[in-house]
Amino acid sequence: MRLTLILAGVLLASPALAAGPYAKFSVGNWAGGAFTNNQTGDFSHCAVSASYKSGVTMHASLNSSYGWNLGFSNRAWGLKPGDNVPMELAFDRNDIVRITAKAVQPQLVVVTMPANSNIVRAFRGAELLEANMLGARYTFRLTATAEVMPALLDCVKTNANLRVAPGTPAPAPGGGTTSAAAADPAIQLEAVTLATNFLLKTQLPEPKVLSGSEAPSGIGGNGAGWRAQGATGLVRVLANPNQKDVDVAAMVSAADARGCQGRFASGRTTDTIEGASVLRGFSSCENGGDAKYSEFYVLPRKQGGFVMFSVVTTGDGSLHQQRRTDFQRAALTSVQ
Repeated sequence: MRLTLILAGVLLASPALAAGPYAKFSVGNWAGGAFTNNQTGDFSHCAVSASYKSGVTMHASLNSSYGWNLGFSNRAWGLKPGDNVPMELAFDRNDIVRITAKAVQPQLVVVTMPANSNIVRAFRGAELLEANMLGARYTFRLTATAEVMPALLDCVKTNANLRVAPGTPAPAPGGGTTSAAAADPAIQLEAVTLATNFLLKTQLPEPKVLSGSEAPSGIGGNGAGWRAQGATGLVRVLANPNQKDVDVAAMVSAADARGCQGRFASGRTTDTIEGASVLRGFSSCENGGDAKYSEFYVLPRKQGGFVMFSVVTTGDGSLHQQRRTDFQRAALTSVQ
């Protein structure tokens, strides 16, 4: 596993320059996180990896300039770094792409994927990939790749300002995540205030803003959690002025998909509340006999960026149907 993480880190850098992963996450059989430049400490890229029975591990990465890379590694390979590696990729045994990859390490080859390329589109939508390279043909089941790509985009946007001291080791498993937001107490206070106002306006029974050991894991420094009778939720302050509300919605949906181990569905729409447009996203997760329904509302923040309010319930979402307008009005008036 350690070798896999190192190779994921060098998709865009040499081993001496890559540090991580930080802010670890997983999607299906893919696992990874954010990486920094080990000489400067600045954020470099996000990468994930998935291992297969053939002995080959597949890697996907997105760098700070939003450039995509696809990589393949195998402990048995002994390649010469810098050599070209002709490759034929067949997606779902139909869409065939012939490309020249580059050996960047003795055990790793990398394919550059332009954002508008056929490889990116096929990787996102296909179920099967066959790669003919290095005198062999390898088959990969592309599980959860439709969720992996937005998850990597989410990772890059979330960790764009990540900076660690050069040479800092990655956090140990269970050691939490590193993010720039955790260092801004003003943003944290703003999120707590918004969560308090939201609960007061919804008048949900037994409301409580969660902090300290009660706060949801991974909430970071830009959010606040809450709970009430029959519902839980989050408020996140997203201060990046360059984001769009649809980008925020995509990140939230990707995070919901990562957290669902069963059947997942999501969507979004725009509602009009008191003359204002409110972007509403929604998702459902069914795992065995358990079902969870979630809605979130994305609203402009006065200081720039957006605020996201979420409401999560168990069951069929009947509470949302009964009180959706109340929730949206509470979110809208909390930010005004």
